[in-house]
Amino acid sequence: MPELPEVETIVRGLRDKLTHLRFSKVAVNLKKCVQESPRFFASSLEGKRILLVERRGKNIIIRLSRGKTLLIHLRMTGRLRLVPGHAPMEKHTHVVFSFRGHPWQLRFLDSRQFGRLSVEKSGAGENLDSLADLGPEPLEISAKEFVARVRSKRRAIKPMLLDQHFLAGVGNIYADEALHRAQIHPRQRVEVLEEKILLRLYHALRQVLRGAIRAGGTSVRTYVDANGSAGGFQKLLRVYGREGGACRSCGASILREKVGGRSTFYCPRCQPIWPV
Repeated sequence: MPELPEVETIVRGLRDKLTHLRFSKVAVNLKKCVQESPRFFASSLEGKRILLVERRGKNIIIRLSRGKTLLIHLRMTGRLRLVPGHAPMEKHTHVVFSFRGHPWQLRFLDSRQFGRLSVEKSGAGENLDSLADLGPEPLEISAKEFVARVRSKRRAIKPMLLDQHFLAGVGNIYADEALHRAQIHPRQRVEVLEEKILLRLYHALRQVLRGAIRAGGTSVRTYVDANGSAGGFQKLLRVYGREGGACRSCGASILREKVGGRSTFYCPRCQPIWPV
């Protein structure tokens, strides 16, 4: 958290407002949140113009002039806020970006301090070395390729969906929601799933992600977009965070258990597990 829909919402909110602006000053208040030394990080950005703001998986990518790229991963509690420069500094504000001839600032906040920022040089085709191992985007991969990638695995379905080498951007919330819609138990071994079931999961995952993007993401903890607005998809969640609640499909009680080390929510009636 934030996952693909939240990061996509943030990127869309920043793209029009930041493109063509030029960094004037970068202040790093917490050394551990930047990969480089604070001085090198700031000097690598100051004077650079923002060419494009985009997303890859859960990563925010800000393309800059002179072949530089600012890469931001929010991790658990990271936030980006675009606010007037005179606005009071909120607690846990770790990096402040100011712009030439512009009264607003972009601020990075993170209460848990897990988020990371780095400056990288773009490679061939503007690829970033640090993101080279990410799997395909779930909203871009074809159904045929999705099925083929699943067929190459021998593991439980939920941990596979969370594996960023398999698909980029899917996290705990949307894995649970997609599996419920596809009627697949989160511990189900993928090698026993028929193609029609995998296609059902493929379409369920895309439906959930697109719905969450339309709703501006899911705010169940600290997530807000760049303007400070909460998302709305939490009102549409069928299983995630609803332990003991009634399944919206069949009325059975939603269960919670650890799967692959992650809290997992599912309906035991809608999502039976099949023997291997």
